[in-house]
Amino acid sequence: MNANSISVKQGLAQGVSATVLDDTPVAIRLKYIGTGTVTSVVLTTAVDLEMITSDGGTETFLFSTYTTMATLVDKINESAYWEVILLDALRTDQTDNSDFVEDLTLAISDAGFYDCLVDTSVAQNSDGDFIYTYRCTYDRDPGGEKPKGSHRVRLSEVLYNVDVNGAEAKGFQILEWDAAAKTETIIYQKVSINATDATVNFASGNKTLDAGFGNDLIVRVKDTTSISDADANYLIASYDRE
Repeated sequence: MNANSISVKQGLAQGVSATVLDDTPVAIRLKYIGTGTVTSVVLTTAVDLEMITSDGGTETFLFSTYTTMATLVDKINESAYWEVILLDALRTDQTDNSDFVEDLTLAISDAGFYDCLVDTSVAQNSDGDFIYTYRCTYDRDPGGEKPKGSHRVRLSEVLYNVDVNGAEAKGFQILEWDAAAKTETIIYQKVSINATDATVNFASGNKTLDAGFGNDLIVRVKDTTSISDADANYLIASYDRE
């Protein structure tokens, strides 16, 4: 990509300030792509995700079989009736350890999607750490405009207050999702702060933390012992999508 193209994209950049609270990060977002009707989408915590449609019948995805977000998302995307994207989670995060919010029949959003939310007091990564996450990406909608290598996100600031068990080295992390290689790599980490307003700023001197073109940045607070629900909990990511 030449310098002129980069300058144009920077000029058209759109600022985003996104907030997640307890039990609101979206692990996966589903879109029905069949030609019939949806009867129900039912999430049973630690058991399965079941979608029933008039043209696809009953499709059941057991968390005992699809134990990671990667295997679950990849399998659902094999369906002729559903499209799904991974959002506020890593591909290696667990599905069968009560990662999703309590049993419920999912309602369709105004935008036409079904969201499986993260239970932030019990969700764990592959190491058993508790996790609180937001993904900075160009497009958070399945079937929307895909980066295709020509767009990127540029993170300027993260504000958070998360009730972790205690301050931990490497408890605050930013990972880069490489869409081509399908890898998630830690590119920034520092000690976490417990139940106190914290700021991680990259905008000093007009700097930002930039993902590669076509990639995402995933902001995560983690703790080896616990993350407790609290009214004061939040995570805010401010970034540009260009």
